[in-house]
Amino acid sequence: MAYEPIHMIWDYDDGPRAGIADHAGQPHYFACAFDPEHLEYAEVFTLTPLDAETFAWAREHWAIWQRWEAEAKAGRQSPESHPKYGHYDPRYTELEALIDTGIDRLGAQAVLRHGEFRIASVPGELFPGQFRQLEVEWSQPPDSAPE
Repeated sequence: MAYEPIHMIWDYDDGPRAGIADHAGQPHYFACAFDPEHLEYAEVFTLTPLDAETFAWAREHWAIWQRWEAEAKAGRQSPESHPKYGHYDPRYTELEALIDTGIDRLGAQAVLRHGEFRIASVPGELFPGQFRQLEVEWSQPPDSAPE
């Protein structure tokens, strides 16, 4: 297996929990579930392939968030103006619905994978002042039959 790029991280809690990363060279939505029995996140992720249209919507959505984040860090936006509240750019909410529909539409093609994350060998950040660029290696989860 080889490490592949992470395009965006939408949820981070002691590590990436949801976002978009390549799997087998193609963009996939990844999400891990919280294990209520052990009160922690599992390291097994559901990977859903994305079509070109859904990936384009996700990149546009991410760009809006990055612009807002830069403005917030510079003190020109307050936390209350976060795009998820619809005050910064209404297109953000529209895109979120489109992305969710695209992920749901392709959900039947989802696979389970274990994710091993590391700092990318290429220096950089996902966006200024935030996480360093990460990459991921996907493998069969423990206790699963090969696909």
